[in-house]
Amino acid sequence: MGPHSVAPHGGHRPWQGLLITASLLTFWDLPTTVQFTIEALPSSAAEGKDVLLLARNISETIQAYYWHKGKTAEGSPLIAGYLIDVQVNIPGTAYSGRETIYPNGSLLFQNVTLEDAGSYTLRTINASYDSDQATGQLHVHQNNVPGLPVGAVAGIVTGVLVGVALVAALVCFLLLARTGRASIQRDLREQRPPASTPGECPFSPGVEAPRSALQCPILPVILWGPLTLSLGLQGGYQET
Repeated sequence: MGPHSVAPHGGHRPWQGLLITASLLTFWDLPTTVQFTIEALPSSAAEGKDVLLLARNISETIQAYYWHKGKTAEGSPLIAGYLIDVQVNIPGTAYSGRETIYPNGSLLFQNVTLEDAGSYTLRTINASYDSDQATGQLHVHQNNVPGLPVGAVAGIVTGVLVGVALVAALVCFLLLARTGRASIQRDLREQRPPASTPGECPFSPGVEAPRSALQCPILPVILWGPLTLSLGLQGGYQET
């Protein structure tokens, strides 16, 4: 028998190179799994608007969708489910009649309210019955004037109310002043002495005054509350 051939130490056998090449090819061909995400459109919606919870990077092997109201699918109430084979929405316990699941897994909210704000989780089932889930946030704010915060709107309303109150007070003041002036003029007309004929004094009926004397002394009239004081030329007065 001839001597056995022994492979030199440190040498490389041909099949080792093939094994390394096959391993690299297998590593490169491994499918990469991308985690799907949930995005709210718009990110913050006003009351009464529609919001779409958009599901991104959904795998083509998904067979069913299940939307839950909560941070996780486990223990959270089911809003609705969607079976791709039959393309039908199956309502759950948290279904309000305003939610619709689309074939791509997105969830449409119609006429959102403040109570709708919170976390929502989508759970998917693929053909191998493997489950995966992702969570998104729904933000809802009160329907105010576009571009103005709540404080600014309250300030505008307060300013308008104060302005209306000032205008009303000014109108009332002018009306009262006009009414009071008219009342004073009416009282003066009522208290004016009657017109007298030449030579006759209105304060001494039937007495003829001498022609050489003054026709009638000028008697100033002073109004003081309910009393009318007529001052004579000699410093006396008459109370009427």
